[in-house]
Amino acid sequence: MILNVTLKMILRSWWRNKVFFLVSVASLALGLACTNLLMTYFVHEHGLEGHNPDRDRMFFLQQDDPMTEGKRVAFAGAEIPPQLKQNYAEVEDFLRLGKLDLLYCKVNEQKVEGDFKMLSADTTLTSFFDYRTEEGSLSQVLCQPGKVALSEACARRLFGEKQAVGKQVEAHFRFGEARTYEVAAVLKEREQSLLQFDMLIAHDPDFFWGGLTLLKLTPGTDAARLADKLNADKVPTFMPGQTKYYLDPLDAICFTTPDDASQQTLDFVSQTPVQTLYISLLAAVLILVIACCNYTNMSLSRLLQQLRMIHVEKLMGATLRNIRLQLFGDAFLTVVLAFGLSILLVNDCLSLFNDLLGSRLTMTFFFSSQMLPWLLLFILLMSVIPAWYISYRLSRLSFTEYRTLYSGRRKQRFVAVLVTVQFVISIGLLLATLTARNQMELTRQRASRYEGCIEIGDAFGAPLAPFKAELEKRVKGIESMTLSKSSVLSAWIRQLNVQRPGGKEVRTNLLTLEGDSTLSRTLRIEQLSGESPSRLLERQASPVLVNESFVRLLVPAGTEVVGHALREFDTETKDSLAVIGGVVRDFSINSLEEAVTPLVITLLSASDLQKGFYLQLRLRPESREEALRQIETVWNEMNSNQPFRYTDMHQEFMARNQKVLSLSHILTFYAVIGLLLTGFGLFGIAWYATRQRIREISIRKVHGATRGQIIWLLNKPFCIYAVVAYVVAMPVGGWFMLHWLEQFAYHAPLSAGLFVWPLLVVWGVSALIVCLQGWILSRVNPVECMKQDN
Repeated sequence: MILNVTLKMILRSWWRNKVFFLVSVASLALGLACTNLLMTYFVHEHGLEGHNPDRDRMFFLQQDDPMTEGKRVAFAGAEIPPQLKQNYAEVEDFLRLGKLDLLYCKVNEQKVEGDFKMLSADTTLTSFFDYRTEEGSLSQVLCQPGKVALSEACARRLFGEKQAVGKQVEAHFRFGEARTYEVAAVLKEREQSLLQFDMLIAHDPDFFWGGLTLLKLTPGTDAARLADKLNADKVPTFMPGQTKYYLDPLDAICFTTPDDASQQTLDFVSQTPVQTLYISLLAAVLILVIACCNYTNMSLSRLLQQLRMIHVEKLMGATLRNIRLQLFGDAFLTVVLAFGLSILLVNDCLSLFNDLLGSRLTMTFFFSSQMLPWLLLFILLMSVIPAWYISYRLSRLSFTEYRTLYSGRRKQRFVAVLVTVQFVISIGLLLATLTARNQMELTRQRASRYEGCIEIGDAFGAPLAPFKAELEKRVKGIESMTLSKSSVLSAWIRQLNVQRPGGKEVRTNLLTLEGDSTLSRTLRIEQLSGESPSRLLERQASPVLVNESFVRLLVPAGTEVVGHALREFDTETKDSLAVIGGVVRDFSINSLEEAVTPLVITLLSASDLQKGFYLQLRLRPESREEALRQIETVWNEMNSNQPFRYTDMHQEFMARNQKVLSLSHILTFYAVIGLLLTGFGLFGIAWYATRQRIREISIRKVHGATRGQIIWLLNKPFCIYAVVAYVVAMPVGGWFMLHWLEQFAYHAPLSAGLFVWPLLVVWGVSALIVCLQGWILSRVNPVECMKQDN
């Protein structure tokens, strides 16, 4: 009976103060949703292979990257792991993984295209990872050639809801090779799996030369000491005597930092940028702080509104226990309701969140044994502690004591602190968002040279000179076309030892491009000095262009490089006739985290390019799709044994800068939510403040105050809060963003607008909300207001 009455009183209180209630619940639900999402993502990524009992005994076998000083690559030759197991008792087992360059599949003669990931693995896969089958036998796949295992998602994509085991899949690889496999197993999805693949086959000894290697060490083995032993025994590496091996735990590969960037791509391994992970988690916590400030503000205002009723209940015979139960239930149920709404929001936003961060979260994981206890503990703390404090503290106060402690100047100061904290967080998030978006815009500017550009061909394909000639005759939507001997975004790299002033020797990479005279026009490369490429080809036997980084790193200061032999600065070049004909501006082909490396563009004549394997094409935007269809038609006519494939150079370049894009999107997402929550809170606070001061405002109007003066009166404190918040947020936020920008070799400048816009936006939002409330109040008849107040 008491519980029923208490529940009715709580619901009646919610209805009477519905503005405060709705604002506090909506704010808290949004804040909890953001925090739940990021907290779950954090646990999910940190718990990769968390259920694997051998997780702590598994190590990646890495070695120094011979192309990038200070970097490591997870690679070992095919013959190395068996030797390690045979010669070192500490190595219990090994697992070699290789990725096959799959283009598309055919099922029942029907072509199925998609980004399928096909891996080859040793039979030891099952001793490292507990893969379970929906149907079929995984051991049969790993022991017998010609068998393939499919993931559940891949099986549905290829065969729908039909049984997949026993069916044939025709796999078409790059270089025109095709093989037919029999489906022998369908694998269940593994939550928090280290490996991500669609198809799995056994290694083919004739085609597997090495790849990513995992070692399982015996219990108690010191991985660092074992690595030292491997290096002391001179186990062969890429460059014996110059590079060495390392044994790194799973986290070393799964969690990447800006210092980990290398040329190696491991898209079949689950990898998370640590920086993005922690920045996102911090943003979520800050959003929760804003939500809690709103909840605290609204709850205090709502409780003040209902305190008279509580004292009436005391006069009617309610006990202290009843009052405490009512106050506790009110706060507890509000938080629980907000938590329930947050779960619904999470369900609706999960796909968007996965797209933003490239994660694989599912609602199932939210209610898994790994996550549910943390969520329950979190919501218990969020609900019980405030509810207990409110019920214990307020139930013992008289109405006069409450007004003394929680109204008047003391409450104004308390509200001022809460609003200022909200403003600080909103301004900080806006600064971070604008800085990240500024860097993203710089990335897009650097990528603009690749817009509309595609690349066709590979190093082992057929010469494309006849194909180019046919395209020139039949396809009208091509703006510019270059025949070359090398890929642009995957250019040939070799290392140089550079002598720096003072005698110090450093290693650097040298990129080489080989193409005809149209390469600069196709890629919009700006030439800073020298004659045009076409004129250089007419006048010189072997002209080359170099970039600014080449001049800066390899050419002595003050030397005019044009006209000099390339061998004067690059002693390892094989072309003794190469002469530098000009200098081009630096342009990026990788992430902006990496400095542009020295580049040599060798200009080749038509006769030298008869064996050119690559085509770079710039398509006209208005006829891109039609041009692609026509190009594919010509390709199929001339190369019927090879599928038509091309690389969108703009998409590839942006993918290499995906980290900054993801961070920009997630910060924008949270900055908008932060502003929304701040707006909610300001609306509730302004609504309460205007009604508390309605008598004062009415008297001012009677004494001649104008509408503008009344609106300014209400706006003035919020303007002060915004300025104080700005002074606090800017130094802290600026320091963090400067530290973040240090990871980029090329970063956007911090302009004055970045520091002004956050203040203008926050002040604009608060002014709009408060002015709206003030304008409504200023239209009220003061006589009627004073009558009602009396």
